[in-house]
Amino acid sequence: MKFWLLFVVLTYPTLASAQLCEGEPGAAALSEGFGQGPNFGPPLPSGITSYSYNDGSPQAGTYMVTNRTQLNGANWHDGLDNTPDDGFGYMLLFDAADTPGEFFSLLIDGLCPGTRYEFSAYITNVVTPSACGGESTEPSIRFELRDPDDDELLESLSTGNLPTTPILSWNRFGIVFTLPEDQDALRLSILNFAPGDCGNDFAIDDISLRICNPVREQTATLCTSTPLIIDGREFPEPGIYRDTLPGAPFCNDSILITEIIDGIGDEVLLDTFLCPGQAFAVGDRWYDKPGFYTDTLLSSLGCDSVVQLLLSTVDFEASVQASQDTIIAGQSVQLQGSGVGVGPLIWSWQPDNVLDCSDCPEPTATLFETTNFLATVRDSLTGCTDTLEQRIIIPPCEDIYAPTGFSPNGDGRNDTFEIFFGPCVQEVLQLEVFDRWGGLVFRSRVPNDTWDGQRAGVPCNNGLYVYQAVLALKDGTNRIWRGSVQLLR
Repeated sequence: MKFWLLFVVLTYPTLASAQLCEGEPGAAALSEGFGQGPNFGPPLPSGITSYSYNDGSPQAGTYMVTNRTQLNGANWHDGLDNTPDDGFGYMLLFDAADTPGEFFSLLIDGLCPGTRYEFSAYITNVVTPSACGGESTEPSIRFELRDPDDDELLESLSTGNLPTTPILSWNRFGIVFTLPEDQDALRLSILNFAPGDCGNDFAIDDISLRICNPVREQTATLCTSTPLIIDGREFPEPGIYRDTLPGAPFCNDSILITEIIDGIGDEVLLDTFLCPGQAFAVGDRWYDKPGFYTDTLLSSLGCDSVVQLLLSTVDFEASVQASQDTIIAGQSVQLQGSGVGVGPLIWSWQPDNVLDCSDCPEPTATLFETTNFLATVRDSLTGCTDTLEQRIIIPPCEDIYAPTGFSPNGDGRNDTFEIFFGPCVQEVLQLEVFDRWGGLVFRSRVPNDTWDGQRAGVPCNNGLYVYQAVLALKDGTNRIWRGSVQLLR
């Protein structure tokens, strides 16, 4: 029983250099371009085609070995073979017979069992679009690969109908397959499934059967000046090497592409600073004291790399404080940063939206709430960095006072009731006074207004009254202040 291990079908229009096999084409078992010369070329050997040789005018059921296609007036294209640059190259031009069927048979022997091959051929419909009143019959070609002993069909490839084109257009059809391990020959059969009729004229060129050599790639790194040896092969220097490895017992040779990467490590000298309280890493080692150190590291290419490190200490320190660490809302405070370094110090303060300067050592802040400031200090020369914190506290606003009684008798002393407050309060927005039964006695939305002990111009009776004040604080919030006051005349 014959069987295929792999079969691939590909079509490449008018691309003579297109490759079907995944790998690199090797030796050619068949490469038929039909030669070149003046018209007409010699006939094919007997038994290859069932068509009759023709070196005159077109006739159904005949073929021509020709270097041009314009042999039937305006009915056929004016064109050359698939490789026009090779001079007067021949092609096979078939004027199809009336009856569909096999018209070409070729035995290909001396093949390598179990070997991967690429078969291809170029075909073109030579009929012009206007021929046959624009309704010409389209060729439909099939390639068959058969066992030459029992004619068993091993595989086939159909082109489908080949339409007419504005100019002569060659198309490549091909298959990639692996020959069974018990077979060393094939019979190539080419059939036309379209009837003769008007049209159905085509040309074939460049029939090829080639071995597909698989390509394998590998990469290695040259770490020293000593040549690298892989599987007995010596690689003295970086580069790309190509080797052909015999594929016994079959005919496929393996192409091995080896890329040798230059990984010879250089000695690296690092001369850097050791910042206070910090350590310097070389690979997985950390150094926190000044000195000269040598380490051997494994590079990303797998080679040794020597690192020499010279660490020097530097002068770097910084501090922050504030002109006051407790203020009331709305007040300003100066933040005071200082320090020394090898180079100028670079300052950065956060949050910066309450500062007059976020990149200077002594910014001024205007605050309405307790704030933590972070100062990042960096030495511009050594890169040493420190982060410092300064907290400015704004205590809750409790500096509010209201008297417990007043005497509106016109003697000039304690004649009005008012709310007293300290610097954390902006103003009194509203003042309301109620009698003991909850009736509204007085209301004013005049800022910082006072009550003179009257209700709508009429003096109120002695007694206890309840008040409620709305105060605007300097931190942008409002506060309700309630209490009671004794009216005594």
